[in-house]
Amino acid sequence: MVAESQAMTGKKLYALTFDDGPDTEKSSKILDRLEIHGVPASFFVVGSRISDESRPILQRARSLSCEIENHGWSYDPMDGMSREEIVRSVSACSDAIQKAVGEEPCFFRPPNLALSPTMLDTIAYPMVGGIAAMDWQGCHTTARQRADKILSQICDGAILLLHDVQPDPHPTPQALDLLLPALERLGYRCVSLRTLFSLRGGIPSPGERKLWVNVPPLCLSHKRADPPGWNG
Repeated sequence: MVAESQAMTGKKLYALTFDDGPDTEKSSKILDRLEIHGVPASFFVVGSRISDESRPILQRARSLSCEIENHGWSYDPMDGMSREEIVRSVSACSDAIQKAVGEEPCFFRPPNLALSPTMLDTIAYPMVGGIAAMDWQGCHTTARQRADKILSQICDGAILLLHDVQPDPHPTPQALDLLLPALERLGYRCVSLRTLFSLRGGIPSPGERKLWVNVPPLCLSHKRADPPGWNG
């Protein structure tokens, strides 16, 4: 990590993330684009969608240096849930991820980005949001509009929030073909979410009580070196 940190000094970085999978068809289209462009991403998965059929998608993602993170057991917002319901949802998703790829997740993204004090007190993962492409709006946004939405908000350390799974038409894979080269031309480099945090102070503790959307250099007051079981 020291050598990588030195190589990234002065670089503009961002992390690419996707929500709501896995799906054998739609997640595969995203992975195809990531493989073509040679960039990693972090997938915030819904635990109930992990099955024998979708597990190979997660394993392929890991083979492409992507990360698998926690988005809860279902799509239901959790800000109205009790502590016990929150624990069940997050734990069940983590268990499904562990069984699928042999690793514990490191981050949590709240469904619909809905947060409550109970969630902040209960969930034992740092929480991330991100700058959105508005790609949950179906036919109302084109690939170009989705790419331009991100480009209008991009900054050093940004976490990009997109979706691999949404109802059709869903041109986010095509948006990546516009977005990723444009970011490269602007001097940005894509790194995984865990790498972004690790290069900039360390993985935050859940006690930060914060929804991270951006990771500026040396921003963290509480840190630890690497997530458990992470090989970099």
